Amino acid sequence: MNSELPPQFAPLPVRLRPYLGESTDCYIRRLARANHLKPSFLHCYLSGPPLWFGKPLLEHLATVSGHPPEALEHALADADSRRGKNKPHPRLPRKNPFAWRHDLARLITQEALKGVQIRTLAKCYNVRCRDVRFALEAPSKITAEASELTDPVRGELADLVENMIGRGLNGRQIWTELMDRHEYSITYGSIRHYIRYARSRMTPAQDKQEADRSASY
Repeated sequence: MNSELPPQFAPLPVRLRPYLGESTDCYIRRLARANHLKPSFLHCYLSGPPLWFGKPLLEHLATVSGHPPEALEHALADADSRRGKNKPHPRLPRKNPFAWRHDLARLITQEALKGVQIRTLAKCYNVRCRDVRFALEAPSKITAEASELTDPVRGELADLVENMIGRGLNGRQIWTELMDRHEYSITYGSIRHYIRYARSRMTPAQDKQEADRSASY
């Protein structure tokens, strides 16, 4: 990946103050364009390996923007520092183990209300005890993630993504085009989820044609 940035993180020549309440992606877009960089490149540069398309590290963004992490955390609506705040519950997994199995989480919760013990539920549904605790102690998190995953792309964004899929773009290409040419903020994982959803509606012939076209990219 070619770049005009130095090998080590350093402040960019043009500095911009973040707007109060704007998203991290929005700020990265403004910062990149002011310094004649592609927003998708700056985003990936700040995220770093192995999660190039993940959430940029606040400390890296602070360095290149020339603003302290505390100022960014205060201004950016979705920023969070990695300084120990909001640590996950020590008994709960860091990631949602039911990200793609929301029905299972609800079923475990229903059985627990009947008085079934955690160890019994874990054995019955072939999951870890800590996963059962997650389903019981973090239902709002599961519900929020379920809503995001089941309907991550809608309205004008859905039409835009459908058009890109029709052009044969894969998930990374769609994410890059949205980051560079549009003002939508959506995770790479949500795009991949929507592509799977779109392909599930295709006929076998359409699915094979789309797979062949994607393989050529």
